[in-house]
Amino acid sequence: MRVNNSFLATQERKALLWLAARTPSAVSPDHLTLLGLVGAALVMAGFAACRLSPWFMSLAILGLFLNWLGDSLDGTLARHRKIERPDFGYFLDHSCDLISQTFIFVGLGLSPYFTVFSGLLALSMYLLMTSFTYLKVLILKTHHLSYYGMGATELRLLVAAWSFFALWYGPGLIDASFMGLRRIDITIFALWSLVFLAFMWKVWSDIRRFRPILDK
Repeated sequence: MRVNNSFLATQERKALLWLAARTPSAVSPDHLTLLGLVGAALVMAGFAACRLSPWFMSLAILGLFLNWLGDSLDGTLARHRKIERPDFGYFLDHSCDLISQTFIFVGLGLSPYFTVFSGLLALSMYLLMTSFTYLKVLILKTHHLSYYGMGATELRLLVAAWSFFALWYGPGLIDASFMGLRRIDITIFALWSLVFLAFMWKVWSDIRRFRPILDK
């Protein structure tokens, strides 16, 4: 069972169903999974190249779009054509997801709009939430695609919005320091701590909620 309660879930679902019905027959779900992976690689390359020219931001944004298209449409297309592969498809799709998100966060950290420290902190939280999600799939047979209204699509939009804001603001946003530490790193660490506390609360509440079911 797939559960998606993200802010954009309803609109996204309609768009994906529309695209799936119009995808050429020569395009397979595996092609789309590969497209998503290529898109993530373009994000990393584009963000890193922004140190040479801000115009490479367009490559990173294109990569985010392709990553969304491939990652979101592959499963929808498989279900639309009734060619799902529950085990291999799940393994392939989510293995590529882990690689893609690593590309995206590392690329953001290598860009002039973030720091490597903050990028790796954000990546660690993503991997933590992903691990928890996969545990719930194994135990509860339910795949939660979002938490607190945030899913992969909203995350991509946040990455793009932050990059545009940092580009508009200028290097002072990243270089500003407090007591020898970059303010952005302090801010991201504070946000990471809050999210980590919310994550621990989610784990505890789910344990209490599902223990009667799993103990049977």
